[in-house]
Amino acid sequence: MMRTILVTVGTSLLTNAAKALCKKVEELNDAEIANYLRTANPEEASAETNSLSRLLQSEDRIVFLHSDTEEGERCARLLENHYEHQGYEVETERIPDLNYKESRFKMRGLRSLVSTLINRIQKEWDQGREVLINATGGFKAEIAYAVLVGLLFDLPVAYIHERFRDIIEMPPVPIAWDYSLLADHEDFFDWIEKDLRTSAEVEERLKGRPAELRMLLAEEDEYIILSPAGEAFYQAFKRRMAEVESVQVSLSSKAWESYKQMDEQEQNQVDKYLRRLKLPEWRRSNSEQPENSDCLVAPRGHINLRLIYYEQSANELHVVEILRHNKYERIFRNGVFRNRYTGFKPFEWRSEQR
Repeated sequence: MMRTILVTVGTSLLTNAAKALCKKVEELNDAEIANYLRTANPEEASAETNSLSRLLQSEDRIVFLHSDTEEGERCARLLENHYEHQGYEVETERIPDLNYKESRFKMRGLRSLVSTLINRIQKEWDQGREVLINATGGFKAEIAYAVLVGLLFDLPVAYIHERFRDIIEMPPVPIAWDYSLLADHEDFFDWIEKDLRTSAEVEERLKGRPAELRMLLAEEDEYIILSPAGEAFYQAFKRRMAEVESVQVSLSSKAWESYKQMDEQEQNQVDKYLRRLKLPEWRRSNSEQPENSDCLVAPRGHINLRLIYYEQSANELHVVEILRHNKYERIFRNGVFRNRYTGFKPFEWRSEQR
């Protein structure tokens, strides 16, 4: 399969060229730097050429992701020309707000880096290409968030260790991330992502929600937005939900009867639970095995509405009962067993209830 390498770009090309040519960076012209790139040892020319000299394969495509600065754009353009002359397909992309202004860099710039990486990953996947992240160049914080994106999206990440000058490639890690917190509060993340929200608005929305949500938020001026890590986790969560969209949830005739007798507010809540049920991570965190039953119950705790279900197969869930909390103990006195339920029909969600 064809491969694309996403490369974060720093400014080591300019500083290394200036040192080699005994000039100041501002005194260098593009022709001098291009000639330096052609003649210098790739392992010494820049952080990007050093890592690419060990990573590149003949059919690879390169995307240089550069900061929102003149220096970053210049380095990316010169690297693009250099590798195009070697026969590679190359593209550059500017990361908005990723610059040296501290306030914007900390929040908007790093969040923009995360969004750019994720959008580019999806674009390359849509074209049937494998993706590798080369996080050697750029700010040190860029490396950290590039690694986070790689972990969340199951991608290998490579970088050069600055002390040992040897490439380190972190392979995809087979970790099942727990997205249950995001699933339980998907409405909040959808809301905060759609527009700039004032601190007062966000604080009002956060009332009664877990304190852990604040770990995924950041304050900028009078607004609160998703932090760079929050953006990464939320986008990975949306991808995960898309992956489990094909899981079929069916309701027994008894569950359908209970559902139809509920008011609209209760039905909307059940709709959300049924959608979350598709997510294995949510089921693991929110289900319990009651006595006198071969089924599971979700969500845990003193929740007004409960689902009693079982996994028919890896891609099919059967909900046998939907009940209010006041009926929970009574129904299990006589036992709840899957072979007592029939008439299962697939559940369809109305888009506006998501």
